[in-house]
Amino acid sequence: QVSWLPVPGGGLMASELLTLARRSLRCVEWGKLTPELMHGSICGNDAADIRHLYTLSRDVLPGETVDFFLSHSWYDDGDLKMLRLQSVAESFHSQHGRYPTFWIDKFCIDQNHISDS
Repeated sequence: QVSWLPVPGGGLMASELLTLARRSLRCVEWGKLTPELMHGSICGNDAADIRHLYTLSRDVLPGETVDFFLSHSWYDDGDLKMLRLQSVAESFHSQHGRYPTFWIDKFCIDQNHISDS
């Protein structure tokens, strides 16, 4: 069965879209995350400067998998979120001997070009 998915500017077969997604998959390493990055808003007077966030992520290497997927809310308690992530990261480190990688939309989707993601 052939499936077509709507994409702005044209359509791609599902297999083509999956290939494109694999090539553009990004992650952020635990060492790049700071409490300050878990705070902020994208609108209003306290809007965060989001232009640099994508540069904190990197391409997923061939054969590498992302350890955790997280959708960031701009309105969550940033301190609490960081404490929970630290707990997860330390637990992962003690089990695997390395710190985890994360796919976090705030970093892995270019916030300046969301429609391209």
